[in-house]
Amino acid sequence: MTLTIYLDTQDYIALFNEHPEGPHHQVLATLLARRDRGEIAIGFSFATIMEFITKPDDAHRSKRVRRGQLVKDICGRNAFPFPSAMANFTAFSNDGMWMINPGESFISARECRKLIRNAYMDALKDMRELNRHQRRNYGRKSSMIDLMNKVGYTWGNKRSDWGDLPVSDEIIHSEIMERFIRGQCSDKEFEDRINSWLSDPAEFSKIFYEYGDQPNMIEKFFGNITSYMEQTATDLQDLVSEIRRCNSAILGTRQRLVAEGMEKSEARRLTKQISLPSMKSRALDGKRKTDFGETFTSHFAHYLERILKLEHTFKKSDVMDLFQLCYAYDCDLFRCDKAMANTFRDFRPLQGKLVEQFSELPQRMEAIIGASE
Repeated sequence: MTLTIYLDTQDYIALFNEHPEGPHHQVLATLLARRDRGEIAIGFSFATIMEFITKPDDAHRSKRVRRGQLVKDICGRNAFPFPSAMANFTAFSNDGMWMINPGESFISARECRKLIRNAYMDALKDMRELNRHQRRNYGRKSSMIDLMNKVGYTWGNKRSDWGDLPVSDEIIHSEIMERFIRGQCSDKEFEDRINSWLSDPAEFSKIFYEYGDQPNMIEKFFGNITSYMEQTATDLQDLVSEIRRCNSAILGTRQRLVAEGMEKSEARRLTKQISLPSMKSRALDGKRKTDFGETFTSHFAHYLERILKLEHTFKKSDVMDLFQLCYAYDCDLFRCDKAMANTFRDFRPLQGKLVEQFSELPQRMEAIIGASE
């Protein structure tokens, strides 16, 4: 039996900032020993990457760029799928593909050939010394490769050649593009190498600092939905407060009617209280539906139910916590903060999975492993 474990982003932050002999690293050593024996698998997700690999000022770049390596050291290629893949019940682990669906490529060999072809044809137009026959001849695909090999192929050796395509300095300085255009590497090898950042947190960490023009990735990708949920939660709680105020006034009216001699049953009939809204009818019992942007599961309904009961106050950080909880259904142990653990303490599908403190993980693992032996 291999336990699936999900760490909170704060765990990675604490480990990254802590001295190797610190208490968090002692807990990590226990986890890694279990991992190496095949008893547990630790996975990361897109939310881990977005929250952990943030862009600091230039003074801290050399240190923070190593954050992705820490995720890789702990999780390897164990990744939970992007929410859009969850709609199709893509399971952990999906070979490190945390951003797109398994089997997809962000950059395809076909598209790169098209880019190269367009760049070549543009360069051909600028060669005024060529006559019409030569242009037609050099415009053939086979002639393009022959000519580029003869004069020396240089496209792809400068960052400006790639435009907005995310590639690392290592790829730019390598010969992968030259080998690709010469037919010396397969489309699969090219796509695997050029898309390695999609399954390698360390590679993504480097690329993000070279291309990331947004200091806050969460705000960039989740700003709209965060604002929407914040407004929805505020509106719901305002509605509940108003209903409670009205019900209190209605109850006061009923008491006065009874005091003046009206039968209690008649007074209740005339002063019916307003029912509070409920999210229970929308619960999905853990089943995923639709795709990213609407990938809500039953814990979203439970969360809104707590909001309606005024038992939880919305925080912006709740949005990412709720998306990460989508992965808790497939976990044996799931790290989250105390507030979220308390909010979902009575939520049946996640009972026994949520862990409030990083230091609790070894004991919780021992209990599950011991019970299965």
